[in-house]
Amino acid sequence: MTILALAVTFVVLTVLGMPIAFVIGSACLVALLISGQSLTLLSHFMYIGVDSFVLVAVPMFVLTGEIMLKGRMTGALTDFADVIVGRIRGGMGHTNIAASVFFAGITGSASADTTALGSVLIPTMAEKGYSRAYATAVTIASSVIGPIIPPSLTFVIYAMAVGGVSVGELFLAGIIPGVLVAIALMVMNYRISLARNYEKRTERYSVGFVLTTVRRSLLVLVMPVLIVVGVLSGDFTATEAAAVASIYALVICMVVTRTLKFRELPDVFFSTAKTSSIMFLLLATSSVLSYILATQGVPTMIANSFQAVTDNKYVFLMLMNISLLMIGLVLDLFPAIIIFGPIFAGIAQSYGVDPVQFGVVFCVNLLIGLNTPPVGSGLFLGAAVGKVRLEDLIREVRPFILMEIVVLLILTYVPFLTTTLPRTVMGFFGG
Repeated sequence: MTILALAVTFVVLTVLGMPIAFVIGSACLVALLISGQSLTLLSHFMYIGVDSFVLVAVPMFVLTGEIMLKGRMTGALTDFADVIVGRIRGGMGHTNIAASVFFAGITGSASADTTALGSVLIPTMAEKGYSRAYATAVTIASSVIGPIIPPSLTFVIYAMAVGGVSVGELFLAGIIPGVLVAIALMVMNYRISLARNYEKRTERYSVGFVLTTVRRSLLVLVMPVLIVVGVLSGDFTATEAAAVASIYALVICMVVTRTLKFRELPDVFFSTAKTSSIMFLLLATSSVLSYILATQGVPTMIANSFQAVTDNKYVFLMLMNISLLMIGLVLDLFPAIIIFGPIFAGIAQSYGVDPVQFGVVFCVNLLIGLNTPPVGSGLFLGAAVGKVRLEDLIREVRPFILMEIVVLLILTYVPFLTTTLPRTVMGFFGG
């Protein structure tokens, strides 16, 4: 009865358009009332959900991204991407995707990628003959690369929720998958661009322009290297790495390039606080939901269901992927990680799946859900940024989602793609 009441409340409030954090909190409140438990549990587990030192990294990484955005460092990255891939058919689409790879080193956030790059590249692509819906589809599809390549807020949240997994190893494990997603999206963009006769850059850039672009880009691209090396060497934790990144961004934008003014800092801090508060509210209410599901025996039921179907690791991974793709249809990224991460990670361990590989596969799977209806936040944000109809955007993004699912299956069944780099580098650092 408790689970039924929770599910009905969740569905009804979601359909009514209530923000997902309040949907989860309200559904938990109803569940506690139905089960006769004390309502003080609501505040208790909300506090537990955000009472973690690791989570200090969240506002720090958000602050880093806001500083870089206000400091107008995205232009250097898009120019750098255009220098590399702009002369291939569908050049601006490739530039969009490549820029997402480079932009991943700034924020590790899909929404920041969509907002920052989309506001610049969607109008540019439209001017060059791409439909706005297609340009927006490329933007939101490539935005999932940001949370895969380090630094990644998604991996930080996953490591906190599951426990026993190194954030540094997850950062390293995400590099190859992020590149594979980018390559897959470029292949699809090339095919579509050929069919629709989209443009490619024909002019050559001067050596001076290329060198200037590379120099400006390196100021940004060195930051993720600084973070990963610092974490792996033990010089600082993931949380401290986020603080170092924000200081680095501040120095670069205010002292080196001087593109960020002191008077702009209040807006930077306000935007950081706003974004971080939304994330923390999601984490807090998701913690309550995890408690209710645990007390109702849901994790045990899920584990028993898998074990009743198969004892084969590869069949389990396929069933797990299908389940997570369905979860991604109705639940946002961070709540899904907090609620289902510990459940599925425990089951995967019983099947002998490498915890680092599983963490990457789990997160990549849910990231695909950002661009799938009915509640994909990436879709709604993309439609707003690109000023396109949601129906048109869904139609255009489908081929790219298919390519991301193909990459997901490769990562699922070719484990060395996610485990080799962490083992090699951690061995070098003595981890």
